[in-house]
Amino acid sequence: MPVSVIIPCHNVEKHLARSLDSVFAQEHKELDILCVDDGSTDGTAELIRSYIKKHPGRIRLHQQENRGASAARNEGLRRSEGEWIQFLDADDALLPAKISGQLHIAAAQPPPDLIIGDYEKVMPNGLLLPVESLAGDPWTALIKTRMGTTSANLWRRSAVEAVGGWSEQLGSSQDYDLMFRMMRDGARVALDRRIGTSVLKRPTGS
Repeated sequence: MPVSVIIPCHNVEKHLARSLDSVFAQEHKELDILCVDDGSTDGTAELIRSYIKKHPGRIRLHQQENRGASAARNEGLRRSEGEWIQFLDADDALLPAKISGQLHIAAAQPPPDLIIGDYEKVMPNGLLLPVESLAGDPWTALIKTRMGTTSANLWRRSAVEAVGGWSEQLGSSQDYDLMFRMMRDGARVALDRRIGTSVLKRPTGS
């Protein structure tokens, strides 16, 4: 099953290689990888082009004026076709079985529209902090902000598109806003209790 990996990029030259390497190390190989360069002024685009040369036909680049991460995700959504979407922040990394394990959960009946994954925070001092989703009622988990995070989750395209995609007006918590709107419209939620994602917490610019 093809999965679209959409990576919004803005001045992430120092972090993007870690993220891209983790995508190419995935056990699931049917990946359409799209980097949306959101007006970077550093060497981000050049780094992406080096990966395009190294992995011909497997990764694409779209460049646009700076409009923010949510606008970049929406643009990536318009330019990709996978039934399932891995939105990956450019300073995060996926463990090798992240996508394959969540696709296994996606095969359940009835199929979920959103798969919530546990993850680990990498703090600025190097400390690793596991973050577990809250089992039970998804609405309680949402209110308590215990429903994963952008990169840890796997999103069904049709469910994201049905609510209009990512809000481009919000400055933070865009993933929880999107999940709220999806659940309000009846999206089915499943949990992945494995830690499948490493989320880098930078002092600034995360």
